Amino acid sequence: MPTANTDIFHNPSYIVLNIPAPVADQLRNIRSFFDPPRANMAIEISLCGSNGRGTIFPGQNPDMVFSEMDSIARQTEAFSAKFGHVEHFPDTGIFYYTLQDIEPFEKLHSLFVESKIKFESTEFPYEPHCTLKLSKHAEYTEKQIMAHLQPPKQDFIIDTMSIYSLSKNQQIPRLLHRVNLAIKE
Repeated sequence: MPTANTDIFHNPSYIVLNIPAPVADQLRNIRSFFDPPRANMAIEISLCGSNGRGTIFPGQNPDMVFSEMDSIARQTEAFSAKFGHVEHFPDTGIFYYTLQDIEPFEKLHSLFVESKIKFESTEFPYEPHCTLKLSKHAEYTEKQIMAHLQPPKQDFIIDTMSIYSLSKNQQIPRLLHRVNLAIKE
């Protein structure tokens, strides 16, 4: 078993779908206002890590994890997505955009559930979302947040999947692997 120095998954590692510009730029501007410490983090939709499946279990062979992810990417065509509305996880300061069509995200998540990759457990069911503000307690009332946050109107193409590892303070992401989804024919 690798030591903490050689185990690239020793910090929490998440599998995500990257949101492209210009939509990502719009969300970064929102984060700059509501969550400045996380404004420069990747703008993404989690597949495994925050809910559904937990973070990647430490000590696994990176080549196996990356190979499984690459295989899933090859069998998944890039797809169009659009945000729904702002939601708030109960008893937290976590605000996020929902997605209008969650089926392609749930399908991808289920492919990881069926994969050889081991994940930490989490108590939360899978709910595809893009986090706007992440804190233990809300500093604004939900009505104030919703009044300020209108989702980008345009559709965007999901065509890239990544694994990020977060430092202990959860502020510095490190890209471990990135792969493109299959090209839609």
